[in-house]
Amino acid sequence: MTAAPDTSPPGRFAHVGVLALTVLVFGAGVSVLTRQLRSGLSDQIFRREADKMAAVVSMQLDNSAEELALPRDQVPVALLFAVLKTSKLPGVVGVRVFDSGRHFNSAWPVPWSDEAPASDDWAKLVAGESIARHHAMVSAEEVIGLGSARRGLLEAWVPLRQSGSATMIGAAQFWIEAESAGTELAEHDRRLWTQAGVAWLAGSIIIVLALRWAFRRIDAANQALRARSEDLQRANRELVLAAKTSALGTVMAHLMHELKNPIAGLEMFMAGQADTNARNEHSTGEELAAASTLTRRLRTMVNDVVGVLRDEQSGVEFELTGSEIAATVAEKVRGEAAQRDVKFAVTGRADGAVSGRRANLGVLVVRNLLQNAFEATPAGGVVRLTSGPAAGGGLEFLIEDGGPGLPPSVREKLFQPCTSTKIGGSGLGLALSHQLAQKAGGTLELVRSDGTGTCFRLVLAAEA
Repeated sequence: MTAAPDTSPPGRFAHVGVLALTVLVFGAGVSVLTRQLRSGLSDQIFRREADKMAAVVSMQLDNSAEELALPRDQVPVALLFAVLKTSKLPGVVGVRVFDSGRHFNSAWPVPWSDEAPASDDWAKLVAGESIARHHAMVSAEEVIGLGSARRGLLEAWVPLRQSGSATMIGAAQFWIEAESAGTELAEHDRRLWTQAGVAWLAGSIIIVLALRWAFRRIDAANQALRARSEDLQRANRELVLAAKTSALGTVMAHLMHELKNPIAGLEMFMAGQADTNARNEHSTGEELAAASTLTRRLRTMVNDVVGVLRDEQSGVEFELTGSEIAATVAEKVRGEAAQRDVKFAVTGRADGAVSGRRANLGVLVVRNLLQNAFEATPAGGVVRLTSGPAAGGGLEFLIEDGGPGLPPSVREKLFQPCTSTKIGGSGLGLALSHQLAQKAGGTLELVRSDGTGTCFRLVLAAEA
C-alpha cells in the first residue's frame, strides 16, 4: 500500500516552504516597487525646489534690469548682482554663475571652482529645464570650504532668463541646505513604507489563503488519483488471478476426469488388501486401512469437483437452503475432524435458499475453510460452523477454529497467491476460495484472527 505523502510531515513541510518562498518573493517585489516610487517622489520634491529657485532668479533678473536701466545686450553684467540677491534666501550656502557661452562668471561666497557644467546638463539648461540632485552625505564645508559640516545638500542648476524671453542669458548653480526637503522626504518615506508594509501583509494573507486552498485541492486530487491507481492495481491482480483460475479450471476438469477411474480402482485394491491382511497377525492392516481411508477421501473430493463441473455445464436448476448446505458440508468433513481428534459443531439455522450453482460453489469454499480450520486447531479443540441469514439478504456462514491465528505475513496478503506456511501447501487455498465466493455472487472476509482463533465469514447473496 502506498503511503499518502500529502498528510505526511515531508508533504506539509514542502507546502510551508512554497508558501514562505512565495511570500518572500512577493515582499521583494513590493520592496522594489516601493523603492522605484520613492525615487520618483524624491526627484519630484527636489525638482520642485529647483523650479522655485528658477522662478525667484527670473524675478530678480527683471528687477535688476529695471533698476540699472541696462539695454538687453548688457544684461549679463547684472547677472551676478541678481543672483547674489537670490543667494540671500534661507538655506543657500553657495552659488556659481555662468554666462550664455558656458563661461564662468563669478561665485559667492568665494570662487571655489570655475569648472563648467557637463555638456548633458548644459543642454537641459538651454532647453529651459532645471536640474536638481540630492547629496545626502555631502556638507557645505566639503563643497566650498566654508559653512557647516552638517551633511545633506541640494545641488540645483537653473537657467537664467528674463520673464517672457526664451533666450537663456546664463545659468546658475546653487548649493542649498536640504533639511526641509529631507524632512519632507522622510515623512513621505514613512508613509510610503507603511503603505508598502500594509500592502505586503494583506497580499501575503491573500496569497497564503489562496495557495492553501489550491494545495488542498491538489492533495485531494492526488489522493483520489492514488486511490484509483490502487483500485486499478487490485483489479489487475484479480483479473490475472481470475484468468489463471479460469485456465486452471479447464485443466482441473480434465484432470478430475482422468483421475476418477484410477482412484476408484486404487480404493478397491486398498480395501481388499486391508481385509486380507487383517486376518494375518503380522499384517499391516492399520496402515492399509488408513491408506484406504485417505484414498476414499481423495475420491470423494474428486467426485465433489466433478459434480460441480457437471452442474455448471448441465444447466439443471435447483435450490438449497443454508441449513442443507451446512449439513452437506458437515457430512463430508466429520471424518476428517474425528481423524484429527477435533470437536466439530454445526449451529444455527438458515431457511433461505440459493441456486444450486451458488450452493455447490459455497460448499467448496466452506469445505476448504473447514479443512484449514481442522489443520490449525490442536487436538481437543473446537471448530464451529454457523449458518444463518445475511444482513442484506442471502445466506451467511461463519467458520471458526481454535488455532493460534494467521501469521502477519498471511494477513498482509490475504486472498492473494503466496507461499503457504503449511507443509506441502500450495499457497492457493484462500485465493481460490475468495475467487469461488465471487463466482457464487458472494463475499469472503476475515472477521478476526488472534490468539483465540480465526473466523471467516462467507456470504452468498440472494438471487437477483
